[in-house]
Amino acid sequence: MIDNILTWKNLEAFSDRKIYLILEKIESVLSPLPGMLQVSHPVTIFGDLHGQLDALVRYFDSIGYPPKVQYLFLGDYVDRGAKSFETVMLLFCYKIRYPSMIHLLRGNHECMKMNRLYGFHAELKHKRDTTMWRRFQDVFNQLSMCARVGERILCMHGGIPQHCTSWDAFHRLKKPKTPKTCDEGLPVDLMWADPTQDKTSTFALNTQRAISVIFGEKAVTEFMNRLGLSLIVRAHEVSQLGFNFMFKNRLVTVFSAPYYCGNETNCGAVMHVTPKYQISFTVLRPRMLPNAENAETVRQMEQNYKSFTAVSPDPNRGRHLENLTKTGKTSKV
Repeated sequence: MIDNILTWKNLEAFSDRKIYLILEKIESVLSPLPGMLQVSHPVTIFGDLHGQLDALVRYFDSIGYPPKVQYLFLGDYVDRGAKSFETVMLLFCYKIRYPSMIHLLRGNHECMKMNRLYGFHAELKHKRDTTMWRRFQDVFNQLSMCARVGERILCMHGGIPQHCTSWDAFHRLKKPKTPKTCDEGLPVDLMWADPTQDKTSTFALNTQRAISVIFGEKAVTEFMNRLGLSLIVRAHEVSQLGFNFMFKNRLVTVFSAPYYCGNETNCGAVMHVTPKYQISFTVLRPRMLPNAENAETVRQMEQNYKSFTAVSPDPNRGRHLENLTKTGKTSKV
């Protein structure tokens, strides 16, 4: 199945029965895993993919295919892109084949209420049926919520939880199995929380998303000091460069889907962590980069993006990729 997806970019050659067998297998692989994974380094970390199979394959072409490289994915594999089915099935197949080299976390779009509305349900209904879509929800319920890389880096899809004072809470973390439990406790913040530029803020209601919290530099500093962390890695928000540092380089957002929702200006990126905790990025560059001629267009697109968190765009507006490059940005955690 892996070779077929990589070559033909579809699953038309495989029967429903074969797909269900893969889903049964990946569920058995994910089910025993804890709510927080422990991941060694070196490792390469992906942010949101949102059904961009072409982007995933381009990254693999540049960096290396499993099991040559160990990968950690921070969730949001589905919705908004045209190839969510193929993207998540490719990751599931790699996890089955190389379970110690592929690590999968849950994003907010791996929750039923989100992928029912934002594209995955419609895609599965068109390509297969709604029964299969429901079966995917059972598998998504088995995804872990966060990952600790070595001793000094904590990774999640959304952000830091408001009510957490020690590692004990993470060690006791249970995977949410119902829509209700996805929206409460540590899981809701790990999938939904966002940082704010307010340096003095701790936590406040996330009014833009109407769920979870926003957190400021003070909250991050206190959280990291309590847990002895040097870096927080999260996804969940688009970045023009594909990555964005905040709070004196103590938090980084990684977003791996370029041309997000038809936005021709945003790059996608993945982050590499070396055995000595050095970090660097591989970036997929967009067609349009900011310059004097299109600066106003870029500004308008950035403004329009703010509505994407609440309004679902057409999931079929994905674009092909070009200009795969690597950044020279390297810093030590």
